[in-house]
Formats: sequence, structure tokens, C-alpha cells
Amino acid sequence: MNFPQGILDFLVYLAPSLLVFFTAWFLVKRFLQRESALKILELKSAHQKELLPLRLQAYERISIYLERISPNVMLLNQYEPGMTVLEFQQKLLEMIRGEFEHNYAQQIYISGPLWTVIRNAKEEVARQVISAASALDPEAPAYQLSKKVFDSMLEKEEFPTQRALNILKAEVAQIL
Repeated sequence: MNFPQGILDFLVYLAPSLLVFFTAWFLVKRFLQRESALKILELKSAHQKELLPLRLQAYERISIYLERISPNVMLLNQYEPGMTVLEFQQKLLEMIRGEFEHNYAQQIYISGPLWTVIRNAKEEVARQVISAASALDPEAPAYQLSKKVFDSMLEKEEFPTQRALNILKAEVAQIL
């Protein structure tokens, strides 16, 4: 099979041009992919710089919440002379739930397992208050409820709020 001389000359001139075109196309494509990857990395880095302070603030707020519902702090701060066990129980439970609801949005900045631990700590403290109050006369002085809650918490190896704080501190240490 004989190719006409004109077609053969055309292919001889076309081959180097195609080689240069595909080489340039390949190099430009790689360059654009690399630039795109760098831009995405830069955006992620900027996003992390904005997100880190929000996450740390969430950890701070949750640690304050855990400190506030810790029995040794909560019972002293919420006690008012002249209160009955029933009134004190209601005030304590209202404070525990109100503080929790106030900090509810913080869960988007912390890990799911930590949020579960915090929620469980809140429930356990509330359960201790309810359990201690049910063992007392509702009209008894409020200090008896404080004493009963302290006694029941001291029977445990670790306060639920302290356990949650330890997990929170470990998670923050991993971030930093």
C-alpha cells in the first residue's frame, strides 16, 4: 500500500506537533490539579483556624457546666435557708436541666462520645438528687438533701462530673 507523498509529508509534520500538544496538555493538566489541591488545602487550613477557637470555647463552656452541676459546687450554690427537700430538689433539677439546655448547641463542636458522657453525667447527677430526695420527707429541711446527695456520691469511686471532665481534658489534649 502506497501513501501519496502529500499525506506522508503531512503526517511527518503533524506527528511532532501532536507530541508537543499532548505533552503541553499533560503538563498543564498536572499543574492545574496540583494548584487545585493546594487551594483546597489552603481553604481547609483557614477553616481550621476559624473552627479551633469555637471548639475550644465549646470545651470551656462544657467544663464550666460540669463544674456547676458537680454536687460539691451545685449543692452549695443553690442552697437557700428555709427551703424544704422538695423545693431544693426542684431547684437543683431545674438548674441541671436549664444549664444543659443552655449549652446544648455545644455538641456540634465536640465529639459524639464525649457528648454522650456529658449527657450521662447530667442524668446521673439528676438521678442521685431524685434518689436522695425520695428517701427523705419532702417537708424536711433542704440541708438533709444535701447531706444525702453527698453521702451517696462519696460511696462512688469517682463523681460522674469528674469522670466527664477527665475525658473532656483528654480530648482537648488531643486537639492541641
